[in-house]
Amino acid sequence: MIHLIHGEDDYQVRKAVAAVRERLAAGDDMLATNTTVLDGRGLTPAELLAHATAVPFLSASRLVVVEGLLEALGETKGGRRKKKADADDPLEPWRQAAAQLSDPASMPETTTLIFVEGALSKSNPAFPIFAAIARTVECAPLQKGRVGQWIKDVAKEKGVKLADGVPERLAELVGADLWALDNELEKLAAYAKGETVDASALNELVSDAHETRTWELTDAVVAGNERKAVTALLRMLTAGDAPQMLLVMVGRQYRQLVLLKDARERRLAREEAQRVSGVPPFKLNEMGALADRYTWPGLRRAYRRVLEADLSVKRGLQDDESSLQLLVHELCALAPVGAPAGARRSPAR
Repeated sequence: MIHLIHGEDDYQVRKAVAAVRERLAAGDDMLATNTTVLDGRGLTPAELLAHATAVPFLSASRLVVVEGLLEALGETKGGRRKKKADADDPLEPWRQAAAQLSDPASMPETTTLIFVEGALSKSNPAFPIFAAIARTVECAPLQKGRVGQWIKDVAKEKGVKLADGVPERLAELVGADLWALDNELEKLAAYAKGETVDASALNELVSDAHETRTWELTDAVVAGNERKAVTALLRMLTAGDAPQMLLVMVGRQYRQLVLLKDARERRLAREEAQRVSGVPPFKLNEMGALADRYTWPGLRRAYRRVLEADLSVKRGLQDDESSLQLLVHELCALAPVGAPAGARRSPAR
């Protein structure tokens, strides 16, 4: 079975991948040793085929997860569909690989292959190549009116009893960020210990201060203020924030910088730049000045380090907290010189 799971909502993407993994792992103690996670950047068609067509070892299933391949291929020049195969087309080898993956004679029934992507445009030239051979799931952000019901459903799964009005209030406080909402529900479960969570308990544990603390971390990281970033990170980890959620927040800040830099270079109006980037209006000037200081190669390096940190945890090379702490130090070092006043990089120790 081949899956293509993509979308703007990273939480739903990761949950969809986890659901596939859990189905395969049911009754199979050896799945972990038969799971391979591949970084799509730098991956070759031959390497993909070698992993996907391998048979499992002492297991009924083999799981191969490929991160970010279509995004990387979409950045490749050329690759448009042509009436005849073109040896100079950089995507032609991938079309041939996709044909082999869809051929039962080449692809063992024991292999489950998952292509995992973020926000992916259907104009991406690699999309039709893999969408044609995969079961495709797109994970779009929840509409505002659906967040309250999502909170009720997840709270029930976690055994958290919420009083009337509490799900809607939690949605107002945290927004539609499912990583943050999941983390807050975990804290409410630990606090309530089976009792019903009412509005006063919610206000005691969850507030707009959470978003402020997140901004303290992400703003310090992208500005290169290492001392402030490390202090904010340790404070949030101590408060129980999930490292994976914080990693997503850091990645989102770089995504906003990319979108804002592109909007400014295209000379979009302020309102349009704010809309396409998702940067709050009151932070637009600060973020815009920082986006101008970053170079495109610098932003790509930072993006790649975020991906590498995520993969290092999934591959079991590092625990999530250690990986995140190392990432924060490295990203601060990648920040451009001349950061805004009050956000300078800490002196070298």
